[in-house]
Amino acid sequence: MYCRVCLANTNYREIPYALLTSDWYREIQLIYKQYATVKQLNSVLPIFLEELEAANTEIIGYFDSNNNLEAFSLIYLYPSQNSCMADQFAWNYKDPAKKLGYRSIRSECARYKRLGFQYLYLGESAPYKQELQGFEFV
Repeated sequence: MYCRVCLANTNYREIPYALLTSDWYREIQLIYKQYATVKQLNSVLPIFLEELEAANTEIIGYFDSNNNLEAFSLIYLYPSQNSCMADQFAWNYKDPAKKLGYRSIRSECARYKRLGFQYLYLGESAPYKQELQGFEFV
């Protein structure tokens, strides 16, 4: 089943991030490969440069204390439906105790709620997604 978050029913805070451009493509690919290795994903699609350059795409970057990119989220915006979709998150897992995956999705809920979006679509349901405030099956 697919799922989404009704952003009006959330109360999260944003964590520090930066909006990236496709100039970060090489670093994004590297993080994605590290993520696939840690998660033991046998078959993953590449991150396509054209995805990063699409007009409705936002790339959210998360940085470590040395200002190195350690994670990214690829978000598609659909203003006609007052919605956005979290397509891909990946991080390098250099510091697993950060729980950056959990923290980033909550921060993204706060960001898109602040920007006036109604829903953040999350793809297929998973137990960790069901823990989110405002979670709904679609």
